[in-house]
Amino acid sequence: MSIWLPEVPTLTRRSLFKVGAVVVSGFDLLPMLRPLNATVKEKVQPRGTAEYCLFVFLQGGCSHVDSFDLKEGKWTPPDFEVKQVAPGIQIPVSLFPKLSRDISKIAILRSLETWETEHERAIYYMHAAHGFSPARIKEIPSVGAVVAYESRGKRKDSDFLPPFMSMNYGPNQVKQGCLEAKYGPLNIDTRGGDLSFVVRQEEKSRFKRRVAYLNELATLSPGTIFQGTAPVVQADSFQGDALGMMQSPEIPKILKVEDDEKKRYGNTGFGDACLLARNILAAERGTRFVAVNHGFWDFHTNIYDKTQKSNQYTLSRDLDTGLSELITDMEKTKTADGRTLFEKTLIVCLGEFGRTPGDLTVGKGRDHHRFAMSALFSGAGVIGGRALGVTDEQGGTVVKPGWAKKRSMYPEDVAATMYSALGIDWTKEITNTPSGRAFEYIEFQSGTNFLDVSEIDALFS
Repeated sequence: MSIWLPEVPTLTRRSLFKVGAVVVSGFDLLPMLRPLNATVKEKVQPRGTAEYCLFVFLQGGCSHVDSFDLKEGKWTPPDFEVKQVAPGIQIPVSLFPKLSRDISKIAILRSLETWETEHERAIYYMHAAHGFSPARIKEIPSVGAVVAYESRGKRKDSDFLPPFMSMNYGPNQVKQGCLEAKYGPLNIDTRGGDLSFVVRQEEKSRFKRRVAYLNELATLSPGTIFQGTAPVVQADSFQGDALGMMQSPEIPKILKVEDDEKKRYGNTGFGDACLLARNILAAERGTRFVAVNHGFWDFHTNIYDKTQKSNQYTLSRDLDTGLSELITDMEKTKTADGRTLFEKTLIVCLGEFGRTPGDLTVGKGRDHHRFAMSALFSGAGVIGGRALGVTDEQGGTVVKPGWAKKRSMYPEDVAATMYSALGIDWTKEITNTPSGRAFEYIEFQSGTNFLDVSEIDALFS
């Protein structure tokens, strides 16, 4: 079945149109603004239990055997306080006291594998659900961008927040690819300083004058050679999104971090990001996908060394406090339709791979490991208090998949689960791309195998 999506402006050499508050003169035909032909490859029934998705990414690769697939051995520090918090679930309670308390709301996947063991490629895979291809790296959109694109029909005139927002990502973040710039992430850094999108009351008059000057300047040179090129259109799209936020009277409240809440969420950059994610989604002003980056979990050395500024203890504490407080607040937050924010939001938390099992390395750390890793799922109908999948005694390989398929779970299945929960058909493809190669939301050939990709339905039953 073919679905022709609404056309968007096609720029010609002499066209003149308005993007946000800026008049743009078209110079080149932009592939990213061409009509996109989306087709469905096979019939599936998306679950549709979520309206929003919160993606918490543990950059660097959290050690699964020291967290949510704990394997005790001579390497295990005695102060981990390992306890059984649910049938078949042992967790180092001293590292995750609050998440241990909230385990009834959380499902743990322990039979995940990934295809990559190099950071950049593995991070790309987790965010795009596609293998890294140098030829298509600028064309493949992230899962968040696809969600933003698919939600365009739900956007209301009163919405002023971008459909895809992120916190604490760097310049290599996977963005919108071949989709329009407005579906890319608007990233906020919560790790220091004031939030740049909040205009202080005493600055509002000056800000208004500067915006007027900027718009006036933009009309003085409509024929410049750079106008209409992809970078300019992308910048204009980001400018329009940013101005829409900054000019809204609601934005100071949404992006405000109160001192008492900041402390409750851990008084960290990650905690602040979780707090903002709560506010952004609770506002229900257009954002559908929020990605929060938390790192850096790459402990090749001194993983348990408390004298180091960052170690397994510190990052676990940050994750435990921020994520647990977020889940608690989401359960308490009623939305306009009477449901809680927790009921309407799928929460996914994982890194790019696991860590080597067994005893520590000579550097007293753990190296990259792709054959086993863990993920947390919560909200939007996920049944908590259990773990799906089993690894061997040391956590090195998957021995029981824990779902209907007789194989491990992969990033493609995680992405299909996110799409399905959000009501998106994960078998779609976009055929009119700049390269001429179809972009499949989920590829069924990945790594070295052909996969029968599907949502992880065992999470919901």
